[in-house]
Amino acid sequence: MQRLKIINWNVRKAKSNSTAWDIIMQADADVVTLQEVAGIPDFVKDRYKVHQKQTVSKSGIEQKFATAILAKGDISDDLYLQSDFEWVNKELTHFSGNLLACQVKMEGFAPIHVVSVYSPAWPIPVTRLEGIDIAPIKLKQNPGQDIWCSEILWSALCTIPDLANEYWLVAGDFNSSTTFDLKRPRGNQEIIDRMNALGLTECLFSYTKKLTPTFKNACGGKVIHQLDHMYVSDMLHKALISTYIGDAEHIFGNSISDHVPIISEFNFKTPGHSLACDFDQMDRSESVRIYLEK
Repeated sequence: MQRLKIINWNVRKAKSNSTAWDIIMQADADVVTLQEVAGIPDFVKDRYKVHQKQTVSKSGIEQKFATAILAKGDISDDLYLQSDFEWVNKELTHFSGNLLACQVKMEGFAPIHVVSVYSPAWPIPVTRLEGIDIAPIKLKQNPGQDIWCSEILWSALCTIPDLANEYWLVAGDFNSSTTFDLKRPRGNQEIIDRMNALGLTECLFSYTKKLTPTFKNACGGKVIHQLDHMYVSDMLHKALISTYIGDAEHIFGNSISDHVPIISEFNFKTPGHSLACDFDQMDRSESVRIYLEK
C-alpha cells in the first residue's frame, strides 16, 4: 500500500516561530503547498526539501512573504509554465512567486507536477494590458475588462497536452469562491468549470459534496467562503480516499491564520478506486445556497 498525504494552507505571513509549523509537522504530509510564508524554521527544513519564492505586490514590489512547496523528496524547480500568448508569458514571469511551479519526485511515486497558487485579491493593472486582446482568456461571466491571476494560470495549463494523464497538483489560495456568484455570476464558478475541463478536480467539494468554508473574513468574522482549493489530475483523483480541513476552531480561535488547511489523502493500493463522485454546476450552487441559509 502506498499512501500519499497532501496539505495546502495559506499560513497568513507565518514566521519561523508560528505555531502553524507545529500543525504542519504533526500532520506529517508528503507534499505541502503554502502561501504567505514569512519564515520557515530549521526543524521543518530538516524534514522537507523546500522550494519558495517571494510574491509581488500590486505595484510590482517584492513582498515580505513567499509562496512555498515542501516535499519529502527531491524538488526540481525547472517546471516552467508557458502560455500560447506572449503577453501572458510576461505575466507568468511577473507572477512567478505567486504561481510557484516545480516537480516533486518521491521514492515509490511517479513524478508529481506541483503548482502552489497565491492569486491576489486584485486584478492585473490595466496599464499592463493596454492594446492587448484579452478576450481569449478573460472570464466570460466577469464584468468589465479585469484579468486575474487565475486566468493567467489557466492559460498556461491549457498548453499541457496530456495533463489529465499525468500527476498534477494545483493548490492554493485562489481568492475565489462560488459564494461570490450568488447575487450575480462573477466568474467564480467559471474558474472551476475551466479547471474541470482540463481534467483537474477540486478535492474538497468533490469529496464532501458540500460547501466547506476555508476562510474567516476579517470584517465581521464570517466563515462562509472557500477561497482555497486543491485541484488534482485524474491520475491522482482516482486514488483519493479522503479530503478534509484542519481544526477551524483552534486555528481561527488562536489567530494562527485566517485560512484553514485542506488535507487530502490518497491510496495507490487500488488504482482507479475513488470515493469521490462527479458533480456539476447545479450541485455546487445548491450546496452553497443550503449552507448560507442555515
